Formats: sequence, structure tokens, C-alpha cells
Amino acid sequence: MSVANLITISRGLAIVPIVYLLVTGDRWAAWWLFGFACATDLIDGLVARARNEVTQLGKALDPLVDKALYLSILFTLCAVGDIPLWALIAFLLPQATLALGALLLRMRRNAVQGARLPGKAAAFLSFLAIGFLLVRWPGGREILYAAIGLTYVATADYIAAGVRLARSRQN
Repeated sequence: MSVANLITISRGLAIVPIVYLLVTGDRWAAWWLFGFACATDLIDGLVARARNEVTQLGKALDPLVDKALYLSILFTLCAVGDIPLWALIAFLLPQATLALGALLLRMRRNAVQGARLPGKAAAFLSFLAIGFLLVRWPGGREILYAAIGLTYVATADYIAAGVRLARSRQN
């Protein structure tokens, strides 16, 4: 297994302690650990490219771990009353659509779509929103709502790119 994929897995392993710290009220510790986990998202990509270890597994694993991290924290924030249920559902719907689309693309065309700019922008806003929400800084919900809107834009972009990729694999 590549070094970059091990870094991605370490981000996934941080999910349980972050959720635990949030539930037990140690929000600043959860914030710091979340920041570390998000830093690994930058590092794994840099390492993969620097070591020429960009793999199909890494292309699939990285967004999966990101979604698991964000959704776990958002579920917990909803459970403790920091965000409304509708916001969680609104965030979850495009994530489920993206996951299903990625799975279909992989199964039917043996292709994995790489990251795209709208998706990266939505992920950044989601990161920012969660960071604010973890420590209850003002504006966290508003940033989350903007992230949700941008996630729908990114989903449309990924669907269009996925259709083009699937068509190119038919030939």
C-alpha cells in the first residue's frame, strides 16, 4: 500500500476520536483533531504526486474518507442540536448521489473520476463550516448552508463529467 493511501487511512481513523470528543463536550480537542485530519487531505495528494503513487485506490479512497469524516461530524452536530436535521439531509443527498455515481462508473466502465474544482471548493467550504460549528463560532451555519449549495453545483458538474467519461470509455 502506498504512503499516500496510508495517510488517507489515518484520516479515516481520526473519525471516531473526533466524534467522541465532540459528544463528550471537548470541542476544542475535536477541532484540533479535525484540523489535523483535514491537513492529511492536503498531504496525501502531495505525497501521491511527489512519489508518483497516484493510484485508482487512492482516487476512490480519498473522497470516500472525506465524506465519512464530514458526514460523521455533521450527524453528531445534528444529534447534539447544533444544526437542523434538514441541513444534514440537504448535505447528505448530493453526497449519496456522488457515491452512487462513482460506484456505477467504476462498476460499468472501470473508471474513477478525479477531483474537480467545484468539488474541491465545496469541500473547502464544508471544512470551514465544520471548523466553525465544532467550536460554535458565529457564522458556522451560514457557511454550512453555502457549502450545501455549492455541493449541489459540484454534484451537477461531477454528473456531467462522469457522463462524458463513461461515454469515452464506451469507444
